[in-house]
Amino acid sequence: MAAICVAMLALGIVHPARATSAATLPPVAPVISCEMLGKTDLAPFVGASVDHQVAVVLETPKGKFCKVAGQIAPSISFEVDLPMEHWTQRFLLGGCGGLCGMTHVGVSNAGACAPALNGEFVMAGDDLGHTGSMMGLQQGFFGKDPQKRIDFAYRANHLTTLAAKALTKTFYGQTPKYSYFVGCSDGGREALMEAQRFPDDFDGISAGAPAALFTVQNSFYHAWNVRGNQRADGTNILLQDRVSILHDAVVQHCPTLSGVADGILEEPRACHFDPAWVQCPVDQTDTSHCLTAEETQAALRIYSGATDASARSYILHGPFPGSETQWALPSSPTGESMSNGIAASAIAYVISPEVNEKAADLKLFQFDQATFNIMNELVPLYNAENTNLHPFQRRGGHLILWHGLADQSISPVNTIAYYQGVQKEMGRKLTDRFLRFYLLPGVGHCGNGDGFPQVDFLSPLMAWTENGTAPNAILTERTAQSDLPMGPPGQKPGGTGKIGGGQIHAAVMPSQPYARPNGAAIASRPVYPYPFIARYTGHGDVNSAANYHPVKSSVSLPMTFDSYSNSLIGPDNQKDYTVRDGKLAVQEHTHG
Repeated sequence: MAAICVAMLALGIVHPARATSAATLPPVAPVISCEMLGKTDLAPFVGASVDHQVAVVLETPKGKFCKVAGQIAPSISFEVDLPMEHWTQRFLLGGCGGLCGMTHVGVSNAGACAPALNGEFVMAGDDLGHTGSMMGLQQGFFGKDPQKRIDFAYRANHLTTLAAKALTKTFYGQTPKYSYFVGCSDGGREALMEAQRFPDDFDGISAGAPAALFTVQNSFYHAWNVRGNQRADGTNILLQDRVSILHDAVVQHCPTLSGVADGILEEPRACHFDPAWVQCPVDQTDTSHCLTAEETQAALRIYSGATDASARSYILHGPFPGSETQWALPSSPTGESMSNGIAASAIAYVISPEVNEKAADLKLFQFDQATFNIMNELVPLYNAENTNLHPFQRRGGHLILWHGLADQSISPVNTIAYYQGVQKEMGRKLTDRFLRFYLLPGVGHCGNGDGFPQVDFLSPLMAWTENGTAPNAILTERTAQSDLPMGPPGQKPGGTGKIGGGQIHAAVMPSQPYARPNGAAIASRPVYPYPFIARYTGHGDVNSAANYHPVKSSVSLPMTFDSYSNSLIGPDNQKDYTVRDGKLAVQEHTHG
């Protein structure tokens, strides 16, 4: 089936350009039965035994699929769904969210891409090597097993890819012509990990809001969001029902820079929060429309992020102004936010070299250099901050990197810093040949927010990978259901995904080997490659993307950072791990 995908905009052009398509590839029929495919010995391809392997015919509205599921030793559960009627020679692996723990087949940010909508891909998913809740304290229990840490960090997706490609070749008599990885949040980390560690796995990769600085993100960042908002007695200061006061003040005082007064900040880095905007006068008793001094200071701590006594930051940046309605704050003085569960689980069971169950009590967490060193001992295992993408670029890979500017769960600055690191390592011209970076104004973590969260990144990625058409402006949209999550597999349409306020990850959707169609758009706007932002031309409907043009950001670039995390971003900083005597050990071979 012809691959007529997303309507895109040409950089510098103020009207929609012609639709850009991926290659037109003829469908290929299976050469063996689904039953026979299930008997394929995958061990030689993945380098490990494969148990509990079964194959069944999956009936879907998009036709029949041969669903092959199994478990790669020791405990990587995977699923591969292969079209039986109209496979157009493409393979796609979808990333997981949170700390995963479930096998899910699906694709996000592809709701306008015909091949994905029609079920023309071989699609796969895995649980990153363990089974458990995606959220909550128990999500990190797998960290008690060092092999499961390795599988979570990088091994599971790679071996699932090898298994899926072997099944594809056996079923159709040929390997995929093009292979894609799409993920957001931890799925974004997984996407970058593939590009960095296994450059031959995928031709095109889309990495959204990547938790690439994993060891800092899931310790200092989230722990500070909890502790920085607490009194000495452990009660919470700023609550979810008060952030609208903060957000309204930011919208009132910060320029949108788009030429439209709609409260969506195209460049929130140009906004510098002033406590006077929200703090109640000293003698004012009615605080219904302002924040107390205590609440204002808590907000300032959240904006700034984790610091030490000398005010030097452990993280690259906190959330931007304009993100306040996305903050995962508790709803009561004694309630817990989602940041609490994330940090407690990761610190106690996953990030530290040794499991320390007492560390799940965040009151014990110290924001100091000694703790920072412990939290980052396993940087070469978990983090996806290797800026040396030469192997991926040389073999013809293409990467779309993106992040919502109203993301509270993972600061967009993390992704800006990584992008700058790639430019520094590889040079701007070479980086532009294979990498595009987009920031989405007003968009929260993998979706939601006041901006335009509906976007198809798979289509421009395919057009670039298959036809050499580099993406420029990309169409983003707002739907009537503005809270519709657009993020990684594991999100429920229409669900808020809120626990004590603020969306980090939402409920699980059923697996399906095709994309969900976009909702009806009520407004649209282009996003341009970083560092360009969209500005209204002054003519026509402000809700139409056709009436915007690119202008370069007014923020001084490149950004500079005074943070302990700076040193964690750079070339060739990953290692392979194995298990010796029941403990993690570095293998002699390192990537790079």
